[in-house]
Amino acid sequence: MLKTLLILCGSLLLCEGGLVKIPLIKFVEEKNLSHELQKLQIKFNITDIATMPPKYHYLDFSFYGKITIGTPPQDFLVLFDTGSHLLWVPLKTYTLDNEDFGRHHQYDPEKSQTYQLNGQPFFMIYESGYLSGHLVEDTVSLAGKEIQNVTFGVATYRPDATFRYAPYDGVMGMSFFNSSLHYAPPIFYDLMKQHKLEENVFSFYYLRNGSTRLGGELTLGGINPDHFEGQLHYVNISRKYHWQFEVESAHVNKIQVCKKCQVIADTGCNGIGLPRDDYHRVNRAIGATIDPETYQFVVDCNKINQLPEITFKIGDGIFTLSGQDYIKRLNNRCVSGFHNIGSAKFWILGDLFIGKYYTVFDFDKSRVGFAKTKQNIQITI
Repeated sequence: MLKTLLILCGSLLLCEGGLVKIPLIKFVEEKNLSHELQKLQIKFNITDIATMPPKYHYLDFSFYGKITIGTPPQDFLVLFDTGSHLLWVPLKTYTLDNEDFGRHHQYDPEKSQTYQLNGQPFFMIYESGYLSGHLVEDTVSLAGKEIQNVTFGVATYRPDATFRYAPYDGVMGMSFFNSSLHYAPPIFYDLMKQHKLEENVFSFYYLRNGSTRLGGELTLGGINPDHFEGQLHYVNISRKYHWQFEVESAHVNKIQVCKKCQVIADTGCNGIGLPRDDYHRVNRAIGATIDPETYQFVVDCNKINQLPEITFKIGDGIFTLSGQDYIKRLNNRCVSGFHNIGSAKFWILGDLFIGKYYTVFDFDKSRVGFAKTKQNIQITI
């Protein structure tokens, strides 16, 4: 199945009019909320975060896209993550341990004419253990756009509980770079350094509606006006570490739940993360109640259409999420998509928000932009 999806995704790769367009494949995955919260805790260095019973699961969409590495190219399906910095994929080791990577594609340096050893070890913590390996350099191609001498990680060990059944092979980080904290610059820095794009901008279009496996598009080098309606509303980055900015306010009905809040736009997060007090304030405002079995806020599935909107004022734009947008379903349970991220001093806007609003990440002008996503857009082969 994964090989078939890579072939399909590869047939759709486009580079036209200065834009590099990478189609995204949509998966419906069963998520473990405890694991998802621990991912956020590690990624954003949150010292105290809520925990959920391990049995608590929910269904949600995830979006992945194809890249190639090496000469000749080797295919990989990756998560494009604006909340992390490093590109990493599994390494083919030719040992019995190689079975740990199961059905995933593995980078084989012996088959690449452009491979160069870096050798620096890297280490990343995930919710079920650590992932480790070393850095290498090679050519990476994004929709036919080649980037030479990219430094990235090849994993020789990974936490099995997190990745064995994951539909993707690795992660491509797309955050800002901090030389004192990060192993290597995100690949977008190589795109900028090698002048591969007309504009140092990328944008995400997620298609959450419909049953098609095609889930949207990552556009490099600018924006694709076919995927949004109305005007883009921009806000400046407040801290160049993550894609962090200020939200002027947020309201549920007439109840203010946020005033000049710091927010991070994170494509690696499925829901919307809120500091503990805001988490309780927002969920109570939408009328959710605590499920004594899972300790999660839930609502009556028959009343989703009656739930209040949450309205964000970002820059000069107004953005709303309805109950249909922020409620997740699993069997007969309808749960809030607002998650408790404990002592964090910021909100995290993940796929629930980015799925409704076309999102632009602008390196040149240090800003992010949002506009209403066009739904039911056809991406043709």
